[in-house]
Amino acid sequence: MGGGNGRTDRSVLAVPFRRGPSMRLRLFRRTRPRLVLLGSVLVVALFALPAQDLVVVPPDSSGLSIDRLTLPYEFRTHIKHIVVLMMENHAYDNYFGTYCPVKGTYCRNVADGEPANLCVPLDPNNTKAGCAKPFPFTPVNWSLTSRLPHGFPAGNAAYANGSMDGWYLGEGSGLDPFGYYNGSTIPLYWDLAEQYGLGDQFFSSTLAYSLPNHWHLVAGTAPNESISHIFGSTILPVRHGNDSKYLGQANHTRSAEDLLLNSSVSWSYYDHSLVNYSTAIQDVPTKLGEAYGLFNAQAAKAESYNASFNPHFVNNTQFYGDAANGTLPSLSWLMPTFAESDHPPQNVTLAESYVASVVNAVESSPDWNSTVLYITWDDFGGFYDHVTPVHIAGTQTLNLTGFRVPVLVISPYTKVNYVSHTFGYFESLLRLMEWRFHLGCLAPMDCNAPIPFDYFNFHQPPRAPIFFSTNPANWTYPMALQAPGAPPPPPTGPYVPPASFLNFSAPGAGEAID
Repeated sequence: MGGGNGRTDRSVLAVPFRRGPSMRLRLFRRTRPRLVLLGSVLVVALFALPAQDLVVVPPDSSGLSIDRLTLPYEFRTHIKHIVVLMMENHAYDNYFGTYCPVKGTYCRNVADGEPANLCVPLDPNNTKAGCAKPFPFTPVNWSLTSRLPHGFPAGNAAYANGSMDGWYLGEGSGLDPFGYYNGSTIPLYWDLAEQYGLGDQFFSSTLAYSLPNHWHLVAGTAPNESISHIFGSTILPVRHGNDSKYLGQANHTRSAEDLLLNSSVSWSYYDHSLVNYSTAIQDVPTKLGEAYGLFNAQAAKAESYNASFNPHFVNNTQFYGDAANGTLPSLSWLMPTFAESDHPPQNVTLAESYVASVVNAVESSPDWNSTVLYITWDDFGGFYDHVTPVHIAGTQTLNLTGFRVPVLVISPYTKVNYVSHTFGYFESLLRLMEWRFHLGCLAPMDCNAPIPFDYFNFHQPPRAPIFFSTNPANWTYPMALQAPGAPPPPPTGPYVPPASFLNFSAPGAGEAID
């Protein structure tokens, strides 16, 4: 049988930052008497935060500890810049299914990867048909040429009412969905996980392809029509007949830009600059208009093109200069171009090189000591994952999240070699942004999203940067773990990425492929 019963710790503890007898009573009943004075000081500090903030803190096996209570307060104190880089189309098991199956020198925690002896039925209704075992892809720059559908129909078929046994028939792509990478084939990603933090219970927000998941990242929901407003072959996207319906729904969907409109919070969406809406909603023979692009959902909204919002949408190459100049905005959404996006059939090593360049840009920035970078992938891409999606009201696909996707957490305060088992999804990153800068929230999925605080240790001094080569020939896993308290390297000047990453290419037909 498929692995539909994977271990998942989804319990959370809601800690309201407001004064109240029940909260005080619960805290002091569960805190040792000798910590009462310290606890009272910390509670006063925490309750000084705005009353509307509701923070979800991971459970602590030893009870409600002081450290867990102060994490949100310390996050606000130390982190002034949040960057989210969203790559494309890889499930957690596809990239990290064999990462850290047991504890060891380079595995501080055991990760929830593919179970031993896993074999997924080729036909759940015919046990004699055999099963498919996950297998490793071997060439480092392996590129996919099979179909691997990853819209709702394929995802729902793979989910198979929770049995997770419908992958072979649902995908219709042979054995490719069961292939996976490892430390030999994606050493850069594994090195990032080894040196920083990886989440193994992080899910895409809806059981569908790129566009609705990009909506969830910025809006806490998605227009229903986004699930099916386009369809395409593996070469050229084709307009769906309901584009006007999609645009109508998009224009009535509040998003992060609406929360930011009357705030003093700086922000940039690093993808591409917006021209004008009348042009954006038209098609040219070789591609969809930018309003239908998948990497910037807010480009479907007419308001994004007005003077209040347009200057915040810039080419992704500008990120390097802003990082080098110490002018990173408080909030950054960063999108790759299609060639570097990790979307099959694009070269995986090129995507890794791009990610390395972004990490280096952040780490060499004057803003490094106050920045956190989250790297995630927008959907499962048709690749197998053994953990069952979670039921959450507010998503368009049977109130189900999508399948697991990786999330990497890079910051000077991230625990070394850490695997988090805390449940989260894309709205967890949106909620973190909203909470950190007192922006309110948009919809039930972001308003109630758990915030991933457990990756951090703010009692340690800021960690020294770790620079990663963009040349695949220099990658090897594992690399030496950073020693605690390692001194920072001598200044070498602003980071300069490879020239190819500085040559911005406008979105083409490829970006509209799901």
